Amino acid sequence: LRGDVRLTYAQWHQRISALVEAFDRLKLKSGDHLVTALQNNWQAATIHWACQFAGIIITPLNWRSTADELDYCLDNAGAKALVYEAVSADAARASKEAGKLARIAVGLASDLTFETLAASGSAAVAPRAPSGAIKAAIVRDPNNLFVVLIESPPAG
Repeated sequence: LRGDVRLTYAQWHQRISALVEAFDRLKLKSGDHLVTALQNNWQAATIHWACQFAGIIITPLNWRSTADELDYCLDNAGAKALVYEAVSADAARASKEAGKLARIAVGLASDLTFETLAASGSAAVAPRAPSGAIKAAIVRDPNNLFVVLIESPPAG
């Protein structure tokens, strides 16, 4: 995918599936928002696909976001989790809103890491078919969200 990482599609699918299972353990469900502050890398792509498989709405932010910008975006999105890496770690740690969420670190020592979550799956999963009210909403509304892009929080 990038750098020294080489995966077959089957291997990558296994890591995506492991993240979907990890999201379940974190009580993230279809329709929840997960915010990322990551550079373009294979981990970001893996998280993106796991969110799509799980029905989670991903909001990728610029990895240069400040703590105040993270606070605004996390609150505005109603985020349930934040994924960050070394370049965004200072902002993630200083963010008041991030302190209330599940925080997943990529490439850093932490209680909750991408590396551990992506290696913990037991079986390959398929994209989830919506059910109940979510299925009805999808049928009725072609504007359902998968990704929310926030250009910049308003000044002031």
